[in-house]
Amino acid sequence: MGLKGRTLKAEIIAVGTELLLGQIVDTNSAHMAQQLTTIGLDLHYKSTVGDNLERIKSTLRNAMGRSDFIITTGGIGPTLDDLTREAVAEVLGRPLVFNPALFDQISDFFTRMGRTASPNNRKQAFIPEGAIPIENPVGTAPGFIAEQDGKAIIIVPGVPHEMRYFMEHSVLPYLRNKLGIREVIVSRVLKLFGIGESLVDDRLKDLIEQGTNPTIGLLAHTQIGEIHVRLTAKETERSRAEALNASLEAKIRERLQEFIFGVDEETYEGVLGLLLRKAGLTLSVAETAFGSSIIQTLKSMEGSPEFFRLGVTVVGPEMAQKLLSIPSSFGQEEVHPDMAKGLAEGVRRLAGSDLGLGIAGRAAAGKGQDHVVHIALAHAGGTDCIEQRWPQAMRFIENRMTKTALAQVRKHLLNRSADPA
Repeated sequence: MGLKGRTLKAEIIAVGTELLLGQIVDTNSAHMAQQLTTIGLDLHYKSTVGDNLERIKSTLRNAMGRSDFIITTGGIGPTLDDLTREAVAEVLGRPLVFNPALFDQISDFFTRMGRTASPNNRKQAFIPEGAIPIENPVGTAPGFIAEQDGKAIIIVPGVPHEMRYFMEHSVLPYLRNKLGIREVIVSRVLKLFGIGESLVDDRLKDLIEQGTNPTIGLLAHTQIGEIHVRLTAKETERSRAEALNASLEAKIRERLQEFIFGVDEETYEGVLGLLLRKAGLTLSVAETAFGSSIIQTLKSMEGSPEFFRLGVTVVGPEMAQKLLSIPSSFGQEEVHPDMAKGLAEGVRRLAGSDLGLGIAGRAAAGKGQDHVVHIALAHAGGTDCIEQRWPQAMRFIENRMTKTALAQVRKHLLNRSADPA
């Protein structure tokens, strides 16, 4: 294709009106972008277009004028509004031709599912003349690769698990073998909570400035209160790139270990759930009406029946007194650490759990005021309590509150592991 010896540019086009309407979040483009980095291919553009033939054609023409590889996802189903294959054929000036082998594959898939392919599915076996067909053993939408004028248009399904299969088994091998791409880029993400982006940047400043391979990138996820530190190494072999990342990660952990809770696809909730299950401890929660979403979060964790005993939302002092034996003098107008401690100890006692988490909060009374929250954790060795304040105008308070409370549980579990006695 004559592409060696110059910088190659990739572009992703996500097709689907549902993406433009916000009915579906485009996770496909993010995954494809991440996969392209593993072979050292730079993504320069990413577009989203609805199910409209003329607009898809216009988007493809723009992409052909500026990129070497255009990967589209979506729009190759059997319905009338699946128009990607027609758009590609018209842009390239080629007729759509029927591919019997692809239709046999579609029919076989339906047979395995105990069904029969409909006449509409025949449409999915048409590809532009001269295109390279890509069978789809995990679905009904075959793809194809069309090369023209030193460019390549690569068509993959919009169904996420089918797209992922295509990327791994067809797209990346094609790009490596056909285009002679040998360089491998490997990324690793360290996930932090409980520290701000500016402080992370300050602690890693020298490593960031010195780093050329691997490089360090910081990304603040405000909604979930996390800082992600991405390490990216480039080498001729994956193992060598991973070794470079591992060496740099060790230096970062020396400076930020207390804030690092996970890596890559790990979530705070998933890591905490695993810690609880490994420790064999149970947890119960009581929170005031101005609280977090922690009860729902704990219920949704993988394996939660193994460790989550009880969740109580206290809406008044009478309920607190009846359910948790908390003195009625604790009102909700004045938030006090002892209220959180009483909630933690009361729910631990009521549920018979190893750990009890209490959250007592007061919403900001007005402009310039702070949200005030006390978070207490009751355990066999006593009850620990912290106070947190967030500005009234701060966004995503509920998420921050929930994760801060979970952080107290994680901290206790880690300290317990470090000092079993």
